[in-house]
Amino acid sequence: MTGLRFAPLTPDALGAALELQREACGPLMHPLGEAELSDMLAGPAAGHGVVLGALTGGALAAFLAVQFPGRAAHNLGRDYGLPEGDLDRALHFTGILVHPDRRGQGLHRRLIETAAQGVLPPDRHRYWFATVRPENTASVRGMLSVGMRVFARRPKHDGHDRLLFVRDLSAPAGG
Repeated sequence: MTGLRFAPLTPDALGAALELQREACGPLMHPLGEAELSDMLAGPAAGHGVVLGALTGGALAAFLAVQFPGRAAHNLGRDYGLPEGDLDRALHFTGILVHPDRRGQGLHRRLIETAAQGVLPPDRHRYWFATVRPENTASVRGMLSVGMRVFARRPKHDGHDRLLFVRDLSAPAGG
């Protein structure tokens, strides 16, 4: 996978991220809204999240959208049973999209690992959360590959059942 670099995306990447989402978002995924994606593209300084891109040449091959839900009602930490004081330490992997031509190259896992190494400070974000439709076996495998585990199954987002994943960074991977 030569020529691939990972970098946080900025607000000027909104068009490219939306285009990739149109090309890559299948029926088992819940697309991100333009406003939601814009909030995350504003970056961690704005406090809403971050979007990490995998770039090849000038093209966006994949991205990981991470939301910092704070104490919002939709924080998956509530489903997990986190006390109110720990909700600020949760983040959501709200979208991982890989261009169809780049699938099967481990970009899902590499995006999360890269984000964990330099974009998502564990002292601030102890809990990783994500939801995945059970039928989306590629995303399920991707979440398991980075040490996440299923803690529940319930309807979310679009009314479909989703597996709810967590990883507590203070515990061993998978714990």
